[in-house]
Amino acid sequence: MSFQYHIREMTAETTVSAFVEGFVRVEKFLPFCRQCGSYNTRWTCPPFDFDPMTVWHAYTGLRLYARILQADAPEQPLEDALEALKQEKLQYRERLRQWEQATPGSQMLLAGTCHECPECERTQGRPCKRPEMLRYSMEALGGDVEGCLQHYFHRPMLWGRDGKAPAYYALVGGLLLK
Repeated sequence: MSFQYHIREMTAETTVSAFVEGFVRVEKFLPFCRQCGSYNTRWTCPPFDFDPMTVWHAYTGLRLYARILQADAPEQPLEDALEALKQEKLQYRERLRQWEQATPGSQMLLAGTCHECPECERTQGRPCKRPEMLRYSMEALGGDVEGCLQHYFHRPMLWGRDGKAPAYYALVGGLLLK
């Protein structure tokens, strides 16, 4: 059985300074990054050779984007839901890419890590093969995705349990604006 769901898209606008003040805590979230399998294996993930705050401070506005995968039935298999989430991340990135291309000087913030290449060159100690595609996630730059989802979109973050998918999954990122 495949995961049955529908999509709800939501946006919110804020200033980068307000978002940084309320939701960016690099030192708090870096330990979580260290626990992730993408840590030090993808160029879009920490550790960085720059201060993540320099990215935030290079912009003035932020268009937040949440793509909600709302389950059509309760207790669907987690494995099916995760496969659907993986496919929706591609649609999510494409939407952000369109916005970025239409907005000069902007930079998209992904939901989760980059998957542009089958294997990131960082694992081999080589530079990114596609630096023009390299984009960071909100969480990689110290952003509180869960707090953002609650504050701007009035939804708690949900997680699967006991092999069952939650009522919804949320992909959260956005577009940094000059």
